[in-house]
Amino acid sequence: MRIPGREATMPSKKATATPSLRPPVVIIDDSNLKQVFLTDVLKNDFTVFAFSSEQDALPHLEEIRPKCFLVDMERPGEDGFETIRHIKAMPVVAKVPIILITSTTDPDTESRVLSSGGVDFVGNRFSPEIILNRVKIHVELYGYRCELEDRVREETHKVIELQDAIMLVLSDLVECRDSMTSGHAIRTRDYVDCLIKQLLADGRYADQLPPSVVRDTVRAAPLHDIGKVGIPDAILNKPERLTENEFKAMKRHTIFGASAILHAMKTLQDNTFLRVLRDMAFSHHEHWDGSGYPLGLAGERIPLCGRIMAIPDVYDALISERPYKPSISHEEAVEIITQGIGTHFDPVVGEAFIACEKDFRNISERLR
Repeated sequence: MRIPGREATMPSKKATATPSLRPPVVIIDDSNLKQVFLTDVLKNDFTVFAFSSEQDALPHLEEIRPKCFLVDMERPGEDGFETIRHIKAMPVVAKVPIILITSTTDPDTESRVLSSGGVDFVGNRFSPEIILNRVKIHVELYGYRCELEDRVREETHKVIELQDAIMLVLSDLVECRDSMTSGHAIRTRDYVDCLIKQLLADGRYADQLPPSVVRDTVRAAPLHDIGKVGIPDAILNKPERLTENEFKAMKRHTIFGASAILHAMKTLQDNTFLRVLRDMAFSHHEHWDGSGYPLGLAGERIPLCGRIMAIPDVYDALISERPYKPSISHEEAVEIITQGIGTHFDPVVGEAFIACEKDFRNISERLR
């Protein structure tokens, strides 16, 4: 690629496979003289790529992966602050430090640089030492930041893996108490994951289902019945249908579960996962029309995680054999749930279920 006034070599496939030890730096400046000057200042410590315009530079940034930008603020037909915004809009370089080159060094310019996402600016005194040192400092800080973020991601992943393992252990313990629902916890987790993916694909409840909430809702699903540990064995494992009084006692598993999670929340305040688990534990038997339990909530007063869990919970119960009832087919279960949309189930979540009911069947067969 030929840049007016100097030669700029784009990285080849071979260079990408064995990158230079010198961090790449991108210059965007329409002045050939400044390109040559800045390149000479930086070339011993950095691999320099110079471009005359933002339009020339942007298509190559993903390949170059620069560690710092030097951007001329005054370029014909282009605005330095707009260039910053365009760079920040590219995920691969959004966090890379940007130093603006400007002939104006008033406080207003400095404020605009920082507020627009730039980290520094170089005024009309183009001292080689100042430029080199500032680029070195910002490249080094960026490296530390990336390393710290990588470590945080790694540690967070380890914590999540540990939490997931604990969730599975706890769900296994719940199922050890309730011998009639073997595999229910894991199957409902996969159903919930499937249902949320369909909701997002349909563009429904997307504002309430950011990635962190999706993750916590799926992870909480196996423990939606955690309150059953507080139900007497004689009721929990009764081989016949429950009496009215026994069913009233069974309903309390929603309260027991929420209470246990609330106790944990006193120790771990502002924990989003525990909030989702608490809401799911107490609300997955609430009905859209207000006829459910334990609080008789209706419509959107029912937490979304509870409205989502309601369908997998009922579906798995319908297709599973119990001592007091036979299993029914997938098609029959779909028909029953369809009839309950708008009364038992959230209409939006019900529509998502109908759209992905074949995936529910595949999950049930895989985890039977």
